[in-house]
Formats: sequence, C-alpha cells, structure tokens
Amino acid sequence: MIRLRTITLLLALGLLSGCGMLHSVSQSGKLLAPESFGLIPVAPQLYVEAGTDEATRDRLRANMARAEAAIHKAYGNVSARPNVHACITEKCYASFGGRGSVAKVFGQRILLSPRGLNWHFLAHEWSHAEMSTRLTLFTWKRMPQWFDEGLAVVISEAPEHSEHHWQFLINANIPRPTREELLTYQSLQQWLAAVHRFGDDKNFERVIQGQPTLSPVYAAAGHEVRSWLAQVGKDGLETLISRLNEGAEFELVYQTVRPAH
Repeated sequence: MIRLRTITLLLALGLLSGCGMLHSVSQSGKLLAPESFGLIPVAPQLYVEAGTDEATRDRLRANMARAEAAIHKAYGNVSARPNVHACITEKCYASFGGRGSVAKVFGQRILLSPRGLNWHFLAHEWSHAEMSTRLTLFTWKRMPQWFDEGLAVVISEAPEHSEHHWQFLINANIPRPTREELLTYQSLQQWLAAVHRFGDDKNFERVIQGQPTLSPVYAAAGHEVRSWLAQVGKDGLETLISRLNEGAEFELVYQTVRPAH
C-alpha cells in the first residue's frame, strides 16, 4: 500500500529505480484512461472491471461511502476525491501494475485487487490521497513514511493491522520493529525494506498455504499513530498538517502538538 502523488512523479521515480518499477509505473498510467483498458464507470469516481456482478458493484458503492466517512471522521472534512478502480481478477490487477500488493494509490487514483474489495483497504489508500492533497509538494516529500502509513492503518481499521493483531504479535513473540526502529522508516525505500525484512509482503503466499497473515510493520505503525491520534484528535492532526506546511520539522510537531481545548 504505497502512496505516490502523481503519475508524473511515478515516472520519475521509475526512471531512477530501474526497469522493474518503470514497467509497473507505465502500466499504472493506464488508469488515466480506464475505459480503454477494460474498466467501466458504475458511480462517480468508481470504475470496475467489466463483468463485475451487480452485488459486487453495490458493495463497492457502499464501501466508498463508508471509506469517505472514515476520512471525514479523522480529518474533519474530505478534500480528496480519488478515482477508484476495482479489479475482480488478478489478471486485471496485474495489468495495471498492481503485482505484489493488495491495493495501491497513484496520486488521486486508487487501484484495488480482488483481495482488497472492502472499505478497509479503500479507506487506507484514500488516506494517502487525502494527505497528499493537504500537504504542499515539498512538505509531502518530507512526510515520514511510517506516519503516513500508520495514519492510514488507524483510519482504515483493517483487522490485519489492528491493535488486536499487534498484541498477537507480541504474545506470539513474532519479530516486529521496535518503536525506535519504526521511527527510522522515513523514506519509501526504508519502509519497503522493512516490509520485506519482517515479511509483511509474504501474506499472499501465506494465505495460499493456509497460514495466518502477519503484518508486523504495518501493525507497528498503526500502534504508534493510534495512541498519538487518540490523544490529539482531528484538531491535532489538522495542526500538524498546518505547521508542516509552514515549514516546521515533523519530529518537533509530532512530539509537541496537543489537542485543542
């Protein structure tokens, strides 16, 4: 679940990162013209793979409404109106560059796999889109990846990233990042390296083998931000965003912001 602001920025990153990422980026560019590549509109900002049954379409419409409500609750209002593209087959998802994930966001375009057709993953990716809309480009580039992901985890309320899952990891003594290590995951590259090291990216294989999913890095980020957000609320989040846009350092604001009284 990676947040990237624009297709243009994606292309630039792809050129810097090698052919594998560039191929994925070029595929995601097809989301600019979804109807030319097998997706059809079924509601404002919602495209589904051709052949999607009506019950699934209805469920996706309801999921969009619930995800939007979750964004509103956390941020106080909704600024981002991302286009959502839902694939009901893995072939469709891979064709748009979605290999190795459950859902992705490319700027203001969300891509859902058949495994991510619920409001949890939709709200997660929408949170990334919302944050990128509220921050200046310079500020967004300096946003620590662990916080952006942790906030998305909290907003989405996904069971696989929940506080219950975090406690399960602790009780089962499953390797997970310490708080000190988590806070070092500033860049996308550092985040992805941790996700690979702790095995968050192995859940597709685990499910196929009948094993439980494990999300140590996402759960750690959610645990950290969940506690912070419970203390400061949406007013504190709004203050953090505002002060970051004014040029304040993230670490200072994160440690000192307090809820409004």
